[in-house]
Formats: sequence, structure tokens, C-alpha cells
Amino acid sequence: MLNVLISLLLCLPAFFPGTQDFPPDMRSALKEVNTLTCDFQQEREVSVLTDKGISRGSLVYKKDVALLWQYNMPDRSGFLIRNNELVLLGRDGKPVNDNGAGGLFRQIGNIVLMGLNGEILEENEDFKPQIVNGGDYLHVKLEPVKQGLKRLFSELELYFRKEDYMIQTVVIHEVSGDKTTVRMGNIRVNIPIEEKMFRSYVSK
Repeated sequence: MLNVLISLLLCLPAFFPGTQDFPPDMRSALKEVNTLTCDFQQEREVSVLTDKGISRGSLVYKKDVALLWQYNMPDRSGFLIRNNELVLLGRDGKPVNDNGAGGLFRQIGNIVLMGLNGEILEENEDFKPQIVNGGDYLHVKLEPVKQGLKRLFSELELYFRKEDYMIQTVVIHEVSGDKTTVRMGNIRVNIPIEEKMFRSYVSK
């Protein structure tokens, strides 16, 4: 489940008060995102291993309804946040009991939701941001501030498309020296999503 936790941050948007180079219209653009779906590929580099671990999955978000993050390779694990409740998904994609990771999943999942609904645009105490020259992309570095995040991550690098402010790549540097790179694709915004699709992930 660690890979899920590591990857939950891939949809963080970026607005950082006080930064001069940040596009002034990004706030309004994010507030217009009512639904979002995308595919992703995740590369996991562990310092003691030679080969990269590759996994793929998808994200489905509907504003004020739910956020679903789920792998489709190598298994169907993931999580769902709906009505402020966190549901963990096992390897078969079905709800499982909280094995102790739920608190941290909720913390990071809430950060993702804040990004997608625009709340992250306000000042926060989670990260210290720095905007870097990113060429064709808006390149943002995040240094964790809260102790809970500092125990996990040393730095995060986020790359956003300049034309529409959609996330393209996330590079996560862990305190252990391991690194995770997530690349987004097939991003679709404001397409119809029926709420009933989220109900199938909630145990009855």
C-alpha cells in the first residue's frame, strides 16, 4: 500500500502566495474543474534495487462528491474518499479494513482534494514552495514543513502544463533515498461522471 500513499500527491495543483512568477489566472481555472479523470504511469526507484517498479492506474474525481485513486497494474489497490469517509481498497479492488495506514491516507487524500477543489490556493503550513525555471513547464519544488510529511518526503517536484495548468509529472524524493516518478496522461476535465460509479467501491 506504500505505493498508493506515495502517489496520492500526484494531483496537487499549485498556487503559492507571494510568488511573482505564478500565473494570476490559475486560481479561476482550478475552480472551474468540476470533474477530472486521468491515467498515470508510476516508476518506483528503490535505492537497493536495480530495476524500476512500474505500475499504472487511473484517477476519477467529482467535485463535492468523491475522489477515487486506483491502480490497474499490477493489482487493483487504491482508496476512495466519499462524504469525508476514507475507504481503502485491497489488491482485488474491494474495500478492506484499515490496516493502520488509514490515518496517513486520509491526510494525504485531503491534500489532494484541497488541490482539486481549489482550497490549496490559500496559504497552508504543509509545504514551503519554490518556483523554478521549468522551460516548457511550470516547475514547482515543495519542501515539507509538517513533521508528519517531513518523516516521509525530503522534496517534491511538480511539473504543470503552462497552457492549461494541468499536472503532467510528479517526482517524489523520499527521506530513505528512494524516488517515485508519476507521469499523467489522457487528462479529461469536466466530462459527465455518474455518482453511482463510486457506490460500487463502498462495502454494504
